[in-house]
Amino acid sequence: MSFNLEEIISKYRKFEIRSPYPIYVLFVFILCYWWRSTKLKNPSGLPVIGRRWYELGNGKARQRIRDDCLGIVRSCLAKYGDAFYLYTDSRYRLILSGKYVDMLRNEKRLDFITALADKLVNGVHGFEPMLSMTSDEKILHAVTKHSLNRHLGTFVEPLNEESDYTVRQVWTDEPEYHEVMLKDSVWKMFGQIMSRTFINDEDFYRNPEWVNASSEYVELSALAGYELRAFPRWAKRWVAPFLPNCRKLQSLFKHINTLLEPLKEKLEGKNLEIDSKSPLSFLHQKLDGQPDALASMLIALCLVSYDGGGELFTHVLHSVFTNDQLICDLRSEIVNVVGDKGFNKNTLQGLILMDSVLKEAMRMHPESVLLMQRIALEEVVLPDGLIIPKGTPLLVSGCHIIDDTIWPDGDKFDGYRFFNLRQKADSSINQAAYNFTSTSPDHFGFGHGSQACPGRFFASYMQKILLCHVLMKYDISVTIPKEGAWFQRGYTHVAHPGLKAQVRRRKEEIIL
Repeated sequence: MSFNLEEIISKYRKFEIRSPYPIYVLFVFILCYWWRSTKLKNPSGLPVIGRRWYELGNGKARQRIRDDCLGIVRSCLAKYGDAFYLYTDSRYRLILSGKYVDMLRNEKRLDFITALADKLVNGVHGFEPMLSMTSDEKILHAVTKHSLNRHLGTFVEPLNEESDYTVRQVWTDEPEYHEVMLKDSVWKMFGQIMSRTFINDEDFYRNPEWVNASSEYVELSALAGYELRAFPRWAKRWVAPFLPNCRKLQSLFKHINTLLEPLKEKLEGKNLEIDSKSPLSFLHQKLDGQPDALASMLIALCLVSYDGGGELFTHVLHSVFTNDQLICDLRSEIVNVVGDKGFNKNTLQGLILMDSVLKEAMRMHPESVLLMQRIALEEVVLPDGLIIPKGTPLLVSGCHIIDDTIWPDGDKFDGYRFFNLRQKADSSINQAAYNFTSTSPDHFGFGHGSQACPGRFFASYMQKILLCHVLMKYDISVTIPKEGAWFQRGYTHVAHPGLKAQVRRRKEEIIL
């Protein structure tokens, strides 16, 4: 039997839809799809805020969140109370007020890693580190817990050496004022310091090509991921090749893999020094037989380390260097506490005013206005009767942390806030509650409970050591753009990339 393609085409060339029924079927299909996409498991009958009744898609709702997430969440809390569903950047999520923080703190049926995987761009080429961050093996969590936290003291001297090296590299020893882009320079510092932390090989951690590439990846992945959130999960991998930032990210990740080839060869040949206190050695042991995963893991460590850390430090600098008295008091504390003893566990803990500054900067500038992301692994009923169905993604509002609901003059930066609370605290109150690394329902930038950020103790050491070097060695005058020192990108809190600073080398009172 012969197959004649032209004959078949000719039969259907004059095909016409003479009945309206196919159109009706298509209309019903679209209507059903729209209805199903709005359907939520909502057994508690909570308000649902998202697209309006006359909007067929979620585009307008998504754009509203992008434009003013903070304002929308605040108005919804005031209008609807402590719990509601809100269409965020990609889907409806259950939003809870701060009153639920303690109820959720140790609830294992509400999982952070699963929620992170749901939020991040997994399965798209170039975003492999995101998959590493959400792996069931939890290798990154293990690196933080077993390599960093258990051996914090061993990182003090490397952090000190690298902080000295990087501030002088980035800001120079020039005694005259010269202009730098504040955020960009801070990210370069963090890239250098974290490279020293995670890679104990001098051929790499001071290789500017690696440091620049890893820093660029962190920044570019945030932009590319933000763009992709506008598309449904199934469409992301098909859309990514057409988005410029996604293409750049894919190319950059390929370049990073090439840069790390010599390091992979050292690891495979076991010519690299094995050190139980080294994150790289720990990774090497955990990735036995998977050397190709090294780049993903190292970049993932960078993502969870100096993305939030660099943002916070930028906020610290633009907040501190607009207050001459605070600068003077911080320098005096460094001289008195660190002095001749140098950096160690006790002196770092003794920097109480600096600890207060860091905690206040995180209060004023949390990474997001919606925190403690979780997904319900099974149905959860909270003590007040609120039902969270299985599979529900949720976030907790941090709006009350950054206004005067809890903290007096909470919309203003006060570097002395937690320092003064320590001084005024009754002897029966545990002063550790005011530590930078402590979490509570009124301050949970690091999360709260059993799933709080495990790297916050290392972050405290790093931030303090680097800030000591900056304060003692440089005079800084910060210029804040007319738009402000920060802006809201969706529900993410972002330091303004246009922040500028005039910096000059000064003669430090003590040698760090």
